[in-house]
Amino acid sequence: MPYPAPAPDIALDDYDAVVHSIYDAALQPDRWVGATRAIARLCGASHAMLFTWAHTPAQGGFLFEHGFPNEIIAQWNAKSLVHEDPFVREALRRDLMNEGDVILGDDLVPFDRLVETPFFRNIFQPSNIAGMCGGVVFDTTDAHKLPTAFSIHHGPQQPRFARQHVELVHRLVAHLSRALGVMFHLRDSQLQLASSRAALDRLSAGVLLLDGQRRIQYANPAALRVLQGGGALQFQSGLDASLHARLRLSPRLAAHEPALRQAIDGALASWATVRPERFAEPVVLPDETGRPQCVLHVGPLGVGAFGEAARAVVFVYDLATARALAPAALCELFDTTPAEARAALQVLQGGSAKTMAGRLGVSVNTFNSQLKAAYAKLGTHRQADLMKLLLALASH
Repeated sequence: MPYPAPAPDIALDDYDAVVHSIYDAALQPDRWVGATRAIARLCGASHAMLFTWAHTPAQGGFLFEHGFPNEIIAQWNAKSLVHEDPFVREALRRDLMNEGDVILGDDLVPFDRLVETPFFRNIFQPSNIAGMCGGVVFDTTDAHKLPTAFSIHHGPQQPRFARQHVELVHRLVAHLSRALGVMFHLRDSQLQLASSRAALDRLSAGVLLLDGQRRIQYANPAALRVLQGGGALQFQSGLDASLHARLRLSPRLAAHEPALRQAIDGALASWATVRPERFAEPVVLPDETGRPQCVLHVGPLGVGAFGEAARAVVFVYDLATARALAPAALCELFDTTPAEARAALQVLQGGSAKTMAGRLGVSVNTFNSQLKAAYAKLGTHRQADLMKLLLALASH
């Protein structure tokens, strides 16, 4: 279908201010409502929503919005209405809920079809919404990050969104991905205090803050234990020069240096780019036997987030800690049965289904059924994602 004239020109200063508000909100979550409102205004939208589309707030997710009536948001939170949203349903049907996807609502569900849906009559119409442009910040492939989407909406008396809105939302979704990636790593550690190094000191996961020259500005106690242990991560110039040394891998992991360098350089460059790369792929480091030993996640920091010099953050997760995770934690957080929790944790020990079933004293068929149920309740679909989830849980 034809689209109207380009959206109003956007001043670079206005765009920069919105990007700054996004990164500020990652470290001070009470600012997400303001960031969402700022994005809506930048896009010329009457409504906007940043939300976890697979988890309600009661399930550990979140919803930040601008412009929606309170009674509609109450219904949304209570009934998980996202699964009834015709745009979400159609995007899932077409396999368009992948990280980075951005699309116009008119391209998913034409307006003449939209108005016939109960969702439009019960939610959109009372909210004075007639159109949407949305993007996927995170999909379901990384258990460290909850599946998250962002959408802007216009009213019936406003011009319909155009291709220019798709481009703008695409750029903003990339920044949301980077910022929320940092937030999800810190989410269980009193996010309102995340900008202080005292809060980082209390994290059981290792945290390193790097400056623009890739030099270590800060390492919390957990990271120092790794760096001083002579294992996978080391100070480039040795322990005595640790204050501003660069991060390096042990000589046996030289093959992994390019991946780490690329992740750090990408995080450092993201603030200056119009369309940054999303939160970097994790760097998995093996032990001497080739078994995965630790996982590194690298992300950008907004200016002044942890002091003027810090520009990137490196999270260090020790895989050995996940193997000590108690089954009761999964039962409490995800409502698994004890048997399902034990089956999920067997994945960390490795081996065939027969071997894992033997360790639990059950048949292979029983083990496979329990593991399948655990995957469903934990919201994961692959063994790698399950390992990431268990690792994240064990790190808090």
